[in-house]
Amino acid sequence: METIICKMGAAFGQSSNIGEYALASTVNELAAEGGRIFRVSVHIFLPPDGKNAHMYEIEKRIRDACGRRGIVLEDMKRAPGAPVSRYMASVAGISAKEEGDEQPRRLLPGQEIVLVSPIGLEGTIRLLEEKKEELEGRFAPAFLSQIRGQGSGLWAMGAIEEGRSAGASVIRQIGEGGIFAALWRLSEEALTGVEADMRKMLIRQETIEICEHLDISPYQLASAGSLLMTADDGEDLARRLKEKGIMASAIGRLRDDKDKIVRNGEDVRYIDRPAADEIHRLCAAG
Repeated sequence: METIICKMGAAFGQSSNIGEYALASTVNELAAEGGRIFRVSVHIFLPPDGKNAHMYEIEKRIRDACGRRGIVLEDMKRAPGAPVSRYMASVAGISAKEEGDEQPRRLLPGQEIVLVSPIGLEGTIRLLEEKKEELEGRFAPAFLSQIRGQGSGLWAMGAIEEGRSAGASVIRQIGEGGIFAALWRLSEEALTGVEADMRKMLIRQETIEICEHLDISPYQLASAGSLLMTADDGEDLARRLKEKGIMASAIGRLRDDKDKIVRNGEDVRYIDRPAADEIHRLCAAG
């Protein structure tokens, strides 16, 4: 018997790549739930001053991404003159998994948390596109090109498969809101507390410097392709993933209380209820 999985994702901005960001986020969510064959429907919203040529380019890149990744594109619709201030792509995805296809999911106090792939990569790439002139005026071309070439890191299906094979009990994409929001969601799902060490979190230097320049937090920045995995032995899971060439780090654990704690050396902070992603806040501020 099959279990049907449905997920949705969206991205907005002036970039022609917004459809691929929404697509990657949605497919990663499906894969994390055990899906293997992915079918998607896409809706593209144009602002009143939107250009048809730009919309066609967004559509083309979505079709190309689906073709490269073996994703079945069921439908593509347009909404010209929509009440939005920027182009937006919304993706509805569906997949299925066989019952018994994986071990029962479990989240228990004492389990360790493993971060897979650097946080904030999606947001950093999107910031390069949305704040192109400002960032090119501040940083050297070679510095920015280090991030521009990392688009394949937004797709996590391979890391998810390896994590499942290596014994991860639960896999969750970090996604919108960044790692602080993802840790909150994991804690709420597990009905436990959570504890993480910021010093062990994987993050690219480019992300740190761009976020510092724009005065935003990389820990609340869109992170499609980055994952949280739980396991009884996080160090072992991280080691096995690194042996497969996947960046991974054991960063914390599920607690036996309800506290949501992030440590940075001697400093301790409590994770608040998730706020808007920094991408949204930055664009809303113009």
